[in-house]
Amino acid sequence: MADRDAFLQRLAAGMHHGFALDWQHNGISHAWPGQSLWARAARIKTRWRRSKLLPGARVVVSIPNSPAYVAYMLACWMGGWTFCPLPNLHPQETRRRLQRLQPALWIHYSAQRLQEIPCNGLPQEDLDAALIMWSSGSMGAGNAYRLRFSALQWQVDAHLPALQLSTDSLIWNTLPWAHVFAGVLELLTAGIAGSVIQVNAQRARHPPPDCTHLFTVPRIARLLDQQQIGALEGGIIGGAPLGTQLAEQLQGSKLRVGYGQTEAGPGITLGLPGEFHPFILGFPLVQCTIAGGTLRYQSPGQADAFLDASGWQNMPQEQGWRNSGDEVYQNPQGCLYWLGRHDGGFSLANGQSVRSEAEEARLMDVYPQADSIVLGAPGSRHLSVVANVSEAQKAAFIRHWHEPYRLHVPGQTFWEKAPSSQGKPNRRWLYENWPE
Repeated sequence: MADRDAFLQRLAAGMHHGFALDWQHNGISHAWPGQSLWARAARIKTRWRRSKLLPGARVVVSIPNSPAYVAYMLACWMGGWTFCPLPNLHPQETRRRLQRLQPALWIHYSAQRLQEIPCNGLPQEDLDAALIMWSSGSMGAGNAYRLRFSALQWQVDAHLPALQLSTDSLIWNTLPWAHVFAGVLELLTAGIAGSVIQVNAQRARHPPPDCTHLFTVPRIARLLDQQQIGALEGGIIGGAPLGTQLAEQLQGSKLRVGYGQTEAGPGITLGLPGEFHPFILGFPLVQCTIAGGTLRYQSPGQADAFLDASGWQNMPQEQGWRNSGDEVYQNPQGCLYWLGRHDGGFSLANGQSVRSEAEEARLMDVYPQADSIVLGAPGSRHLSVVANVSEAQKAAFIRHWHEPYRLHVPGQTFWEKAPSSQGKPNRRWLYENWPE
């Protein structure tokens, strides 16, 4: 309880002294000062208490980035409820996660209306939990991880000094806050620093002219030109490996590379401003070791448990070390570089072993029109590619394809069926439904 009160007090100070959402919907800009969001959250808290929502209950929120998202998050913390954000998912995956979470309340959009749906969930023993966040589950179903207020406090303290955020900062939002990267390192650091976040409901492809900071993934960073990158005063590029072309594009800027995982809460490394090389992860913010080529870490900001069908389970550790599953190496200066996922390889029908991540990063560099490119060959002797490309970009993408892999560009109906979380396609589903 003390950790929650201390974190809320710190967040309240930033919300009342500069923080605001510049929320742009249908071409119209709506200004939401932090004071208004705080007052809206207080009204929601009062209403929920009157409706007998018991302390310790879980509240699932399945809505886009918006003033409502922030207000519901704050209301949960004010009232002692656990905030459980869900990204936009396939309905079947949403049902699975709701069954796992057992919430008392589910908030989502239905028929263009924001609805609060009472559920049968009872208060849970979540030990002063702040957030329950989900991993992307690119090789299978995502897992739910519990982050306490003490972990959030550590993440903010570890990253704010490097980010140089202030009340004069304007952050361009590109990622869903239901993703732990944006939900912690963008939203919470901006809230405490009193910065402004611009949220465009229609997902603008370019930052505003006065944008100062950016927290995003390589797929978005590739769309920026050198003038836009040079105007930024700070931010983090993370969430996926960097290829050669993008690393050269970002070299010398004021941005930093960052690495982490949902279960790391999210950040465990950070690069120096403007230091970008292919597959760079940055310098450890926590205790790290490399055992058998795989990164292991201990972090005060990490999740303390994961949720399965029988309840909370302790995170698997080896003598106190958390296994990241990422194969890395460290240069003499202490900077970490990524080599691939421990479980990311596969074999061709002729027995040849393939590690696809580096080649996929190169392809995304060369073909930035694609939302995602997956290299695979289920049951085949030859590699092929499945690319997610919008209908508007499809013809140009196919025309410019000059690679030694057979190309498949399925229509959007294919991708609507493909389970995905936070922008990452589910590889296991793709391998089982490969177009060949």
